Amino acid sequence: MHKSPLKILIYRIGSLGDTIIALPVFNKIREVYPDADITLLTNQPINSKAPALESVLGKHHYFNRVINYPSGSRSPKVLYNVWKQILSLKVDIAINLATTKMLKDLGSTKMAVLRDKLFLFSAGFPRLMGFPKTLRDYMLIPNPQTGEHEWEAERLVRRFKVLGDIPLDQDRYWDMHFSTQEQQLADEALSTLDKSKPILAVSVGTKMPSKDWEQSNWIALLEKLKKSFSDWQLVILGSPEEAERSELCLSTWGGSGVNLCGKTSPRVSGAILKKARLFIGHDSGPMHLAAAAGAPCVAIFAARALPRHWFPRGDNNTIIYHKTDCAGCGVEVCIEQKKKCILSITVDEVYQTATDMVNKTAAKYNNAFTGNN
Repeated sequence: MHKSPLKILIYRIGSLGDTIIALPVFNKIREVYPDADITLLTNQPINSKAPALESVLGKHHYFNRVINYPSGSRSPKVLYNVWKQILSLKVDIAINLATTKMLKDLGSTKMAVLRDKLFLFSAGFPRLMGFPKTLRDYMLIPNPQTGEHEWEAERLVRRFKVLGDIPLDQDRYWDMHFSTQEQQLADEALSTLDKSKPILAVSVGTKMPSKDWEQSNWIALLEKLKKSFSDWQLVILGSPEEAERSELCLSTWGGSGVNLCGKTSPRVSGAILKKARLFIGHDSGPMHLAAAAGAPCVAIFAARALPRHWFPRGDNNTIIYHKTDCAGCGVEVCIEQKKKCILSITVDEVYQTATDMVNKTAAKYNNAFTGNN
């Protein structure tokens, strides 16, 4: 008698960076349940610059279908329709992969988690997995010696020990499983470039003003880098809203390059970043995408979050983070402090970091670096 595949529902909200950080758990779920019928329950991003989670994961590997709901909706009608869709699936396991964010206090945070748990439980799930249990699951508790918060990927993985080990230093858990078509589209996007010359990938945009290093700094950095990276090709990635700003940066480069803002999907952008020798960008989705793809990253961070919590994957990156007295503010628009954390990062500091990283990895690429440092 043919046995029906196990039915799983995964609840995860967020966009590009949030999705990349959760990749190890998504890959582990598929590893443990290779034949499962998986439904993804996720939100519709509020910000137009933020890609939908399913466009980052790609349907062909991680899930079979998607149930979307409007971000932050508390409409009884909307929630009831979502509940009916879930109920009709007759799911065997519900997996909570949502990031637990601290609300005004621990009590209200626990109540929000309980609400989600009861919502899923009421849909008839016999088994729930991944809900926070310990205080560290609910709260970000800094290391008393370093002052750093737990890395978000570690925080997620800790909740899924029941699935087995998920070694975060292994590339296979960060594999996005690009399809042949996606890789071909990446090649087509770069078809005007010389395959024998190295690629510098950058992303100069961000959906949060407090994370923006600002256009004048990017222009000055690219002018300076061009003198040392004279043989390199510039590839700029980002959302459609960032295309005009990125075009100014490409003009500043003055050499071979391409502005792909709004022209490639998140997954095709990831396949492109696998070809980059170096990536420079804000604390943003493209930064996490580049790190997952294995590109060495120079990441320019504001101090709105405390150190390490949202750092990119891997040891092959350099994080530029100035911890100011207002670090951890969490603001999206910084008016009072005038972005003193990120704007204290100088062009020379980023330039030196980038050239040091290229020199460090030059042997790996057969000493192809042509800069004059």
